[in-house]
Amino acid sequence: MFVSASVTCFFAPKLGKPRNSGSLGVGFTIDKGVKVELVDKGFLFNGRDVEIPTLMHVVNSLGYDGGIKVESDLPLGCGFGLSGAIALATALEINEKLELNRSLFQIADLAHEAEVLNRTGLGDVTTQCHGGFVVRKVASCPSRCLVDRYLWNVEVEFLIMGEIETDEILGGNLKSLYEIGRESMKEFLRRPTMKNLFRVSKDFSIKTGFADDEIIDVIEAVESRGGYASMMMIGRGVFAVGGGLDEFKGMHVKSKVVACGIRL
Repeated sequence: MFVSASVTCFFAPKLGKPRNSGSLGVGFTIDKGVKVELVDKGFLFNGRDVEIPTLMHVVNSLGYDGGIKVESDLPLGCGFGLSGAIALATALEINEKLELNRSLFQIADLAHEAEVLNRTGLGDVTTQCHGGFVVRKVASCPSRCLVDRYLWNVEVEFLIMGEIETDEILGGNLKSLYEIGRESMKEFLRRPTMKNLFRVSKDFSIKTGFADDEIIDVIEAVESRGGYASMMMIGRGVFAVGGGLDEFKGMHVKSKVVACGIRL
C-alpha cells in the first residue's frame, strides 16, 4: 500500500477528543511517500528497526500481531507528514489483507486518532485521503472534515535542513497559533491561487515564529529569482516553485503534486 507524503502550508490546530480534533489549513500531496507491506515480524523503516507511535497504535487497535515493513525516499520528522502516511498505509494494508471490510474513512479516522493521541499531526491524514491541494475547512477527523481541492499541476522542490519535534509544538499553548492560522485561512480564501497560497504560508511561518533567519533567507533567495517559497509545517525546511534552492546546503528533493494520495 502506498500513501503520499503531505506538506502543510499553514494550519490552525484544535485539540480535544480525537474525532473532534484536527486543523483548519491547506496542505498538498506529492508523488513520494511511504510504501507499507505486512511481514512475519519486526517493525522496519528502510531496513532499520523502529518504533513509530502512530504505527503501533494502528497495529494494536486492529489486533494485528505480525510485522510491518515501511519504505520511503523521505526522512521522518522533517515536515512530510510521514507519521500520518505510515499510520494510514498500515491501517489500509491490514484492512485489506485481513479482510476487515472497514471503509476508507473508518480507517482514516483510526490513523487520525493515532496522530492526535501521539501529537504527531492534525491534518495530514485528511489531506492524504483526498489528494492535490486540500483546503481543510473544518478542524476534525477525516470523516467529518469539510474540504475543497485544487488540482494545480506543479513540480515542487524541497530543501530539508533539519527536524522539528511536532509534539513540542502541539503540546504547547495553541490558542495564538489557532488565531494566526484562522486569519491565514481567510486570507487564502479571499484569493485562492497558488501565488497567494505561498504568500499566506510565508506570512504564517513568520508570524508564528517558526521561520528562523536562515529559513527566511532561503525563501527570499527564491523570491528574488521570481519563484515562490515557504516553510514546511512542521519541519525545518523550505518548499518552492521556480527554483533557487540549489545553492543552499541540505537534502534536496524534487517531486510533483499528485491528485490522489493513496494507491494499491
